[in-house]
Parts: sequence; C-alpha cells; structure tokens
Amino acid sequence: MTERLSSREIARRAVRRQIETVAMELFLESGFDAVTIDRIAAEAGVSQRTFFRYFPTKEDVVVGDPMEFGTILRDLLEARPAGEPAAEAVRRALEGFAQLVEQNPAAPGISKVMFTIGTPGLRAKHIEKNTVWQELLLPDVLRRFGDVRDAELVARALIASGLAVFETALAYWAAHGGDLGDLLARAFEGQRLT
Repeated sequence: MTERLSSREIARRAVRRQIETVAMELFLESGFDAVTIDRIAAEAGVSQRTFFRYFPTKEDVVVGDPMEFGTILRDLLEARPAGEPAAEAVRRALEGFAQLVEQNPAAPGISKVMFTIGTPGLRAKHIEKNTVWQELLLPDVLRRFGDVRDAELVARALIASGLAVFETALAYWAAHGGDLGDLLARAFEGQRLT
C-alpha cells in the first residue's frame, strides 16, 4: 500500500525541491563558493530562515542528510535475503539505491555539483556522509560474514569499495548521462575483471 501524503507534506517537499533546484543551477552557473545562502533563498522565493529549516548548511543542499539516505540504503541491504553473500547483498542494495536516485529529478544536478566542484566543505561533507553510511551498513554485513577472521576489517573494506563503485558510476552518470543502474552494474562487473 502506498503512503498518502498530507497536503502539508507535499508542500514541504515542493519547497525543498525548489531550494535544491535553484541552488544547483546557481552552483553550476557561478561556482559553489560564489553562491551565498541569501542568494539561494532569494532566488528560490523563500526566506533565509526557511532555507535553514530544510538545510543546516549550503553543503547539505548538495550532499543531503547522511542519515536519511543512509537509512534508506541500510533498509535496502537488510531487505536482501539472509543467505545472500555479503558482497552480493551490498551490490544489490546499491543497485536498488541507484534506482531511487534516478527517480529524484534533482539528482543529476546534485551529482554534477558534487563531482565537479571540489571545495573543501563539500569534500568534508562527502567524507562525513560515507562514514555515516559505512556505520549504518556494518551490522548487516557483519551478520552476513558470521564468524570469519578479521570480519570487521573485511566488512568495512567491502562497504567502502561498494560505495566507491557507486560513486564512480554516479560521477560518470552526472558527466555523461545514461542509465545509472546499468552504469553501476557495468562498474561492478569491471571489478570482477581485476
């Protein structure tokens, strides 16, 4: 059964999308560092206070809430069959996540900004996001390994490499277009060639 959204929630999502869309256009046009929160708010037709209700920082417009998206990814991983090998489960969860990313109309702009603008603030937020995601995924991956020597080390390496493959496919998608799910599958297949 699909969840029915209240008119208030629909309006909230529309405002958030409007801020994201305007911010991405401004970042791509003027550069991340040159764009102020005041400018984003003004061009999105909202107050600075409204901006901060949706995004704690300018970097958060690009990277998003690590817990929100990390929880979605964790749920996709936990939904995989219990007997599925850890590497396969991580891959399939990331493929499901790629489908969700493609459904977000702001995703191409977010990806372009994230991967074409190498500001220290964005890099720091990106590292923070990956750390949060790794910690969220770790318990399920450890459970799949069972009693294996160096399980935590191997689990962390597996998660980090899976996220790196995902981000490589995402960056390529942002630069060249195409089907993100297909690019991700091809990137994972390429890993098997090494």
